[in-house]
Amino acid sequence: MDRQLERYQTIAREIVDDYARYEPSRGEIKLQAIADGDCYLLISFGWNGDRRVHSTILHLRVVEGKFWVERDETEEGITQDLLDRGVPKEDIVLAFYHPEDRKLTEFAIA
Repeated sequence: MDRQLERYQTIAREIVDDYARYEPSRGEIKLQAIADGDCYLLISFGWNGDRRVHSTILHLRVVEGKFWVERDETEEGITQDLLDRGVPKEDIVLAFYHPEDRKLTEFAIA
């Protein structure tokens, strides 16, 4: 296996696992990290009073040597976590932006 791919998979797992350790401040809500191949998710589920909570907080993929940030509902932003771990901007795709709008960012287009 490609060393960079292994490194990126490790980074993705570490980040998602780190976020899964947080304890939500309201309700009876759990966080769960899910890793399947090159797809990494952080979901929340449970109850906040009489309201059901079930949502995807983070969806990150490793595709062709790049991180694709599909969804990011974290407070600080997953992109900064990736940069802090030495991932260059050209290896980060902000997939939640329309492809035309990605050209306006400092990050990879695809």
